[in-house]
Amino acid sequence: MKNILFRDDQSLLGSNWYVLSKKLFIIPFILSFIGILAIYSLIGTEYPILLIFKHIIFLSISLVVLIFLSLLPKNELRKILNIMCIFFTILLLIVPIFGYEIKGATRWISFNFFSIQPSELLKGPLVCMFSWFCYLYIKTNNKLYLFISFIIISLVITLLLLQPDIGTLLVYISIFSLILILYFRNLKLFILLGFIGVFFLLIAYFSFDHVAYRIDNFLDGDNTQVSKSLSAIKTGGIFGVGLGEGQLKYSIPESHNDFIFAILIEEFGVLFGLFVSFLYPVFFILARKSILSPSNLFISNTIFSLCFLMCLQAFVNIGSSIKLIPPTGMTLPFISYGGSSMLSYAIIFGTVINFSKNEESTANNS
Repeated sequence: MKNILFRDDQSLLGSNWYVLSKKLFIIPFILSFIGILAIYSLIGTEYPILLIFKHIIFLSISLVVLIFLSLLPKNELRKILNIMCIFFTILLLIVPIFGYEIKGATRWISFNFFSIQPSELLKGPLVCMFSWFCYLYIKTNNKLYLFISFIIISLVITLLLLQPDIGTLLVYISIFSLILILYFRNLKLFILLGFIGVFFLLIAYFSFDHVAYRIDNFLDGDNTQVSKSLSAIKTGGIFGVGLGEGQLKYSIPESHNDFIFAILIEEFGVLFGLFVSFLYPVFFILARKSILSPSNLFISNTIFSLCFLMCLQAFVNIGSSIKLIPPTGMTLPFISYGGSSMLSYAIIFGTVINFSKNEESTANNS
């Protein structure tokens, strides 16, 4: 039996290990460890010790998915992502029928031992599919590709409005707009998409009470959760009060998701919070460095879009905690509790690492 560390090994791991951009694995593994610390600190509040075990199980599955996707041949990965996109879109279709409601929103489908949020799992695969269709249009000038992609996007937008999940919807619209700008590079298109984004935000404000309530409270400075979050950050100071010693988690709901960043700062300090917040753009920069050489347009634009998506969601979560933007309920990638969120970003991290690998190996062989 060949040693998988030998370069002539033809197994999935052996044949791909030497062309992987291994430095890109560092960030998701650091985030994973920070997430375990954050969830562990919540034990003893409203959350039982079972929470940390479930988190570790979700995380372990997600890391296996991340590594597996990163090792696949590029074309095989793209086919798998397309299958995922179709499957998660079907699940999104049945959410209004079989989903269950939490706080006025129907976003989850419950199975015997776990629940999934299709709109979260769909992010990475849908971005890749839309980017692929735009790439095919640029190459062939066949408008059918754009027509199919816009049909899919319109379906997803409609389904998110029905849930309703306005925060996730705005993230999708932002990423779709970014992809169009990357491929078509047209100033008029950029301005048009900006107006469309503002239009959707106004429609959401006047159509959904919970959106208007969050925005009004944010503008009036009358949000109890955010006030407690800021108070906890001030209490943490530079170096924090220590693991498990923070008090915010005892008085704020959804501390395992929405305000996990504030809990981290209270217990580990502002410097640690800055370290966490910089991990996402650092991953972005490392991934971008792998495609500085002349590269496939689909690969470079997809990597850029997926990294931007990750940074955008991190900014939304962190911005909610420090009163930059209204609370949205979005998770902090690979740190907040939630199986769907972790698996979603395992797919995104794995795809970026895989595509970066293929770009580096292509550049080296040219």
